[in-house]
Formats: sequence, structure tokens, C-alpha cells
Amino acid sequence: MRMNELADRFTTATGSRFYLTAGDADGVGNYLRQQGYLIDGEEVTEVEPAGEGNMNLTLRVVTSRRHFILKQSRPWVAKFPQLEAPVERVLIERDFQRAIAGDRFLTGKMPELLKSDATNYVLLLEDLGEDATDLSTIYTDGEGMSRGQLATLLEYAGKLHRLHPPGFPANTALKALNHAHVFDLPLRPDNGFSLDAIHPGLAEVAQPFQHDEKLRRVVTGLGRHYLATGTALIHGDFYPGSFLETDGGVYVIDAEFAYLGRPEFDIGVLMAHLLMSRASEKRILQIDTDYAKPAGFDAGLARQFCYVEIIRRIIGIAQLPLSLTLDERGRILDRARAGLV
Repeated sequence: MRMNELADRFTTATGSRFYLTAGDADGVGNYLRQQGYLIDGEEVTEVEPAGEGNMNLTLRVVTSRRHFILKQSRPWVAKFPQLEAPVERVLIERDFQRAIAGDRFLTGKMPELLKSDATNYVLLLEDLGEDATDLSTIYTDGEGMSRGQLATLLEYAGKLHRLHPPGFPANTALKALNHAHVFDLPLRPDNGFSLDAIHPGLAEVAQPFQHDEKLRRVVTGLGRHYLATGTALIHGDFYPGSFLETDGGVYVIDAEFAYLGRPEFDIGVLMAHLLMSRASEKRILQIDTDYAKPAGFDAGLARQFCYVEIIRRIIGIAQLPLSLTLDERGRILDRARAGLV
């Protein structure tokens, strides 16, 4: 789909005339001036992508005086424009930042929210620096997540899951989209995913899981837990792509999937990615020692969410830069199935 078509689609769906893009310093500068964000004499000099931006447009904006991150959501998934997604999701991230504002540790481990613009679905955020990289490298660098990195993330989760902000948005539309791609589509043989294009032979490996009715029933039940409204604030996408390593340590980003739900989902997802990165047993056990479990936390449910996350990441559309061979993918899928049924 051409850029002009996407811009027209965005304007038609949102009413916003500001379809912001990388490389368009004039357009971004005009937008920021309209917002009153630039001071007299300040000019935008560079507008470049900041990270992969799977869900949203994420730009590093450099002006004659400063630099920051501009994030804009679309009525679709940035990486897959054919997949519709609720454009309001960037406002959930805004609400998340406001909900954690009273906890200095949590706010200190996220980029500062500088400005939000609900009309044009934009957030302006602190720039943690060009050298900041997400932790997706743990899948391929052979070192995995360090003890210190994991300790920070588990402390973050423990403090987050004790927050119960009244009136936090239900985030129903984005939960429904995520539910489909975690608990439903990966186990459908007719999902249209080109698995062999991802890894030759993967479609054949997936077939037994896509025709396993017992497995589907269990995963469907877990999906109901995911969709249910809880009381604890959860991040909702607590995996290495949402973690940045900087000179100041690990930061957490991209909270648009947040809602009041089950803390077990965040912890299960984190556990799954440790396993897929070949983390050592001591890293997995660190969850028990360093995560301050809230009252009523169900470790068995967290492990079930872990296994579902493994299945959806191996045979679903939301792929990872895994270094696993086809045989290793098959074995970890078998382990996940055994843990569920």
C-alpha cells in the first residue's frame, strides 16, 4: 500500500491531518509548532525511525535544541497494515504512565512522558539515547538476560502488580486483538500464516498442534482468564522487545497493552521468553526469589500462560529473531504442550 493511500486511510479513520512519517522534518516540525511544543527559533533537523516500531510509528526527533521520541498509533499494526488495530492504544500508554506516577521506582524505569495529544494519537517521550537497544538480542547473542537485568524487571513487575488504579481503561479492543493472536489463530490450521517462509519445515511441525482439540480446549480456557477483568495493573506485553538496555540500566517501554488483569500473564510471558532464549535454570528460578508475588498469585497459571506464549511465538504471526533450529522449535513446542495437557 502506497504512503499516500495510508495517509488518506489514517485521516479518514481518525479525522487527523497529521500523518507523521520518518524523514519528514518539515511535516513533523509543522505538527510540533501547531502543538506549541517548539520554542521560538527551534527547528526540527532530523526525524528518523527509533527501533522496529512493530505496533506504532516511533520516531527520534532531533531539533536545534534537544531530542525526544515521537510515537503515533495508526488504526492498524505498523508492521502489518492489513491488520486493523485500535488507534486509541497510544492513549492507554498515556494512562499507564499516569497510573504509575506515584511510584518513583516505576517512573524511574520508563521514559518520561513529555506530552500527550489525544486528537492526533501522539505521545512525546524522553529519548533514552541512540545507544539504547531492546533485549531481543538475548535470543541470539548466546549470553541471555543477566541476573541484574532480570532482577530489575522482576522488581518492576512486583511493584506494578500491586497497583490497582480505579477507572483504568478496559482496553477491550486491543485485548481482543491480542487474544486472537495468542489464544486462537496460532492453533487454527486455516490461519493463513506462511510458516515455511519463516522457517522451512515449520508448517509441518505446527500441524499436530493445530489439530489437537484437547490442547485447543485448554488454551481457550486460558484465553478466558486473559479476557477477564482483574484488579492488578499489568503491562500486557512484558517481553524483551519491551525492555531497553541503556547506560542507566534496563527500562520498560510500550505499555499500550496494559489493563487490569492477572499478574500471572506478565510473569508467564516473561518466563516463556527466558525459555526461548535458552536461559539457564538459575534464571528461571530467579523469578521465584526476586518477584514479590501479590496476594493470590497462581504460579501454575503463570506457567500455563508461559506455555501458550511459547506456542504462539513459534507458530503464530508475531515471530521473534530466534536462533533455534527446527528440531529445537519442535522440542520446545512439545514441552509446552506437555505442560498444558
